[in-house]
Amino acid sequence: MRVVAVIGSSFFRHLLESHLGFLQTPLVFATSIAEALTATSVATDLILLERHLADGEGLDLSRALRARPDTAGIPIVLLTSSADPDICTASLEAGITEVFSKYELEALSDYVSQHESRLSAATRLSGKALLVEDSTPVVRFMRTVLERIGMRVDTFPSGEQALEALGARNYDVALIDVLLEGRMTGLHLVRAIRGKEGRNQRVPILAMSSMEDAARRIELLRGGANDFLAKPMLEEELAARVRNMVRLKRLLEETEAQRDHMRKLAMTDQLTGLFNRHYLAEIACRRIAEAGRHHIPLSLMMLDIDHFKRINDTHGHDVGDAVLADTAAVIRDTCREGDVAARTGGEEFVVLLINTVGERALAFAEAMRAQVETRQPSGIPVTVSIGVAEICNGSSTSFEAMCKAADQALYRAKESGRNRVVVASL
Repeated sequence: MRVVAVIGSSFFRHLLESHLGFLQTPLVFATSIAEALTATSVATDLILLERHLADGEGLDLSRALRARPDTAGIPIVLLTSSADPDICTASLEAGITEVFSKYELEALSDYVSQHESRLSAATRLSGKALLVEDSTPVVRFMRTVLERIGMRVDTFPSGEQALEALGARNYDVALIDVLLEGRMTGLHLVRAIRGKEGRNQRVPILAMSSMEDAARRIELLRGGANDFLAKPMLEEELAARVRNMVRLKRLLEETEAQRDHMRKLAMTDQLTGLFNRHYLAEIACRRIAEAGRHHIPLSLMMLDIDHFKRINDTHGHDVGDAVLADTAAVIRDTCREGDVAARTGGEEFVVLLINTVGERALAFAEAMRAQVETRQPSGIPVTVSIGVAEICNGSSTSFEAMCKAADQALYRAKESGRNRVVVASL
């Protein structure tokens, strides 16, 4: 971070160097307005100045800096030894950002440190921006600003071209002028984005215009724009607004990811990765009701690992857990799209098979049983017994009734020697 300190007193310059020694780049000192104007002609991030200088007043320097496009948006801090409240008012009117007492340099150090942290975070910003603007000079200016803060930029002069790009690429922010080439206005484009399904439907939109029309601004915001920026714009203001919009988008994405993760935890068995009993009950009730309404045949398989307690007692619970996970992997690999597999507790699993009954259900269960026996999860002999309950011809039943029938079929499979499949019809 480059800091220009306009300080006439050599003693105070030494004090500042001591208190701001944490800066990675040494302070650039100027002792007069003339030197300050020269020093700030190079890109500067923060300006510190005294109230009284050798060739004029600090507030006059602030006004001059605010009148220059390259320094109009840079924070300017006034350092004063006076406690007069009128100084603060006059300073703000002259464009000063903050006022600090020369006797409270710790507070100044905190401010400078926080500003450096914000700038450092800004340099790490990355993402993709969509810029829809038909003025070449404005595009050149905005692209420079956006790329400086780490954004990659796609530019289009018309809404039609931008809308086509939005269908093929993902963006972190969209900057849209009101007047564009082609038949589509910026307002039409904003509405089209908000009405278009897909990830970009919620992209943050910064609308822009050089026309001072409050009604137009309100309509843009109603249409779905998140913010509005008047042209001509300050470099720092543009950068700040884009940073805020991109960071807010990232924060919302993180929140959604956390919510999805929590939802997945709530519906998933952590050991096997299959659905848990609670989610199975929720989805199975819906599927069984739909099957009854639409006359869709459906089967429910209940699978139990044979002699699982013996496996735990002989090989230990770690091996037992591995057997459960490996058996779940066989179930997952055997299931088709649309099937629902869950671990319902201990060594018991349930699979809901849509549009599968009779010989097809029996063949499916036999294939799964054989797969477990052949794979030998965790390198030890493992077999499973399976009970299957099925409904045909749109019969009306419940999840509880199907579970009871499948459990009875599973019991018969166990009683008749294990490692086999028994089918029951409701």
